Amino acid sequence: MNKEKGVVLITSLLIISTILVAMGAYLSSMQTELKSAIIDEASIQALALAEAGANHALEELRERIRTDLLARVEPVSQASVFTNYVAAADSLGFLRDYAWAAGDGQFTVGLNDATLTLGPINMDTGVSGNYSTTITVEPNGVPANPSGMVYVFPYSFSIVSSGTASEGSVANVTKNVGLLQGNFDVTVRRDTFAKYALFTAHHRTTTGTTVWFTGDTSFSGPVSTNERLSFANNPSGHFTEDVGQHLTTARFYNNGWSRLLDADSNPPRDVPVFEKNFTRGQDLLNLESSISQAELKLQVLGGISEPTTNGIYVPNDGANVVGGVYVRGNQGQSSDNAIVNMAVNAGNNPVYTISQGAGAASVVTVDLVNNQTTVQDPSGSNTYTGQPDGINNEGILIYVNDYIGGLSGTVQRDTQITVSSERDIVISNHILYQDYTTSPLSADGFENTLGILSWGGDVRIGTGAPNDLNIHGVIMAPHGVFTVDNYRYGSPRGSANLLGGVITDFYGAFGTFRSGVGQVSGYGRNFVYDARMLSGTAPPYFPYMSNFTSAEDGLADRLIWNGGD
Repeated sequence: MNKEKGVVLITSLLIISTILVAMGAYLSSMQTELKSAIIDEASIQALALAEAGANHALEELRERIRTDLLARVEPVSQASVFTNYVAAADSLGFLRDYAWAAGDGQFTVGLNDATLTLGPINMDTGVSGNYSTTITVEPNGVPANPSGMVYVFPYSFSIVSSGTASEGSVANVTKNVGLLQGNFDVTVRRDTFAKYALFTAHHRTTTGTTVWFTGDTSFSGPVSTNERLSFANNPSGHFTEDVGQHLTTARFYNNGWSRLLDADSNPPRDVPVFEKNFTRGQDLLNLESSISQAELKLQVLGGISEPTTNGIYVPNDGANVVGGVYVRGNQGQSSDNAIVNMAVNAGNNPVYTISQGAGAASVVTVDLVNNQTTVQDPSGSNTYTGQPDGINNEGILIYVNDYIGGLSGTVQRDTQITVSSERDIVISNHILYQDYTTSPLSADGFENTLGILSWGGDVRIGTGAPNDLNIHGVIMAPHGVFTVDNYRYGSPRGSANLLGGVITDFYGAFGTFRSGVGQVSGYGRNFVYDARMLSGTAPPYFPYMSNFTSAEDGLADRLIWNGGD
């Protein structure tokens, strides 16, 4: 009996031992799997932290170039500041000195690169860990001064980000991600008035009459004035981009009993549509420019003496064009006002036909491929090497010392041109770019550019211009207005459709309206901003502001990342 009990006991002990061993193995396996799961979770968190750091670095770089650098460049008025960086091939020094905001650290410049290390902004996520990320920027070639007051700084950059996470008693897990390489350029240039769909120093006529934005007003671009804007009816204009004025109150029609309000609207009577901001109380913008009428005249004459007799001239040295196209008229009479037509011939070359009064026209044809200019006038035909693009070769320049009684035609697709006059310029027919997009109206991606510049007069739409007039170009009258002749009379003429911008001293009237009726005479305004101007494009020899601005290209590109190690 005792022997049997002993066998049972031994058997029980063996079974219990086996169970304990199995349970131990199971618990050990469970612990290993748990630890592995914890490590996997920490690895995922570490990788997420590393990716967050990389994205933080990329956004920080974009912010420093697009916002901080721009803010430091804008107050600069002396070109020598940027010339010195270019002359010393010091792209990294320029980056260090300008790409930072108050309270931020600056890039550290080494022998061949500049670096900036960032930590987490806010780690209140419940994740136990952090990241550290480093931006490394190198010159991607030497900085350049390709023309005038334009400075280009090319860069390449990389980003390395390390994320570390811990979970419970598990040791820290670190993961790294990196940007293989990206490239961007920073272009610094004189700021340009061409960046506005509309800018006025005084938002009224020269006689003090209020000009109202109404339901027939549409601006697809920035609008600004050094005074106040005036709005009538509901809706009272449509504005797609930022709108600003210097004074703190806007004027509202209020059914004929106008009132001044520090407000976006006067509901329900006067309600403009702002897709972005309407800022009141902004700083004044000075219309003084970095180029004068005398300097532009010097460019068109190419350094030769001004002709003493009236006529149409392409200054040359007998073999080469040395200036632009100069038209001399009698400012005391209208019988010899210049008529300028732009066209494109069968060979895709720009052709400029210019006449004065009853005299025979001169035809200037520019052969872009062979770099030649042919002048056909009453005395015969002559061909010269070069183009009528001024001393600095910025683009075609036509300068009239008198009135331009009619301007119309087509700007050839590869041409940048400015038509300038000392007196009024009358737009007599459609002015179109050869290349543009019709819907939506745009010139993005195309080369043709036109500036219409009246130094001492107005730019006017003539009485013979067609209904629904199309004008492609940037219009500037620094001492005048852009207006419509006889705008008070006749039937409505549809819309004046502008692709470009308007910069004037005063605000010219385009038509008249009646409350509850709408437009009763003249044109409505449909101004579509040429977005190329915001990236630094401007017509040749167009007046610049006294300060500088900057733009980048490349930081919006799709980037290639590696990582996870």
